[in-house]
Amino acid sequence: MIDLHTHHHRCGHARGNLAEYVAAGRARGLSVLGLSDHAPLWSKPADHPAPGMHMARSAFAAYVAEARALQASHVGDLEVLVGVEGDYIEGAVEAYRTELARHPLDYVLGSVHYVDGRHVYDRTRFEPGFDVAAFARRYLELVRAAAASGLFDVLAHVDAWKGRAPTPWPDVADEVDRTVEAIAAAGVAVEVNTSGLRKVGEPFPSDAFLRRLVEAGVPITYGSDAHEPGEVQYGWDDVSGRLRALGVHRLATFRGRERGFVPLEAVGESV
Repeated sequence: MIDLHTHHHRCGHARGNLAEYVAAGRARGLSVLGLSDHAPLWSKPADHPAPGMHMARSAFAAYVAEARALQASHVGDLEVLVGVEGDYIEGAVEAYRTELARHPLDYVLGSVHYVDGRHVYDRTRFEPGFDVAAFARRYLELVRAAAASGLFDVLAHVDAWKGRAPTPWPDVADEVDRTVEAIAAAGVAVEVNTSGLRKVGEPFPSDAFLRRLVEAGVPITYGSDAHEPGEVQYGWDDVSGRLRALGVHRLATFRGRERGFVPLEAVGESV
């Protein structure tokens, strides 16, 4: 098993410390576990402008050091990768590029959480008459920009606009096609993120979106988006079945910001 998307207490909305996530990974029989908590909100000058969403600037170096120590202590046991989930925010690309370059990371997940200043999971935005289709299109526009930015190794939850949006969801297949083309051109990987199973009953991205990505040759990986140790590997059997049905035979992994692959068949099922 490989799981590249996990969070811990420093972000302010997850539970557990890094060692507990590593222990959970070992207990689940993982071969690769990525530590990838929310990066500081480097688009803002303050040390800790969003304490319930992101870690403080002043906490980031200690996070990387702690993760590196766990990585070193588990050589030959569990491969621990040191990553981070960074936000794509218009106007802040260079700030993120500068800060990410200061630290020895194995990979960077790229996410769109903020759409024109408001969080994607802000329930209050969906007032009567809200244009959900326009919101979805704007979200996918930002995903395309994130892909083209060169900041990220993996794009996370690429259709998370659905996370709090009312149903029925609008048909934005044309925007999905444009987004797949942009991702493929950028050469960035995409995760199948099982927080979607918890939020909307299907992984992010949807089967149709995932099929288009696979057809376009986009590298695929997996992340549980765990916010507590017990969620490590969440939904893996579901995801592995979807991937095999699409003819996916390997998952992307990273070391020192360089991409490699793990054969899907060798990863195995959950325990």
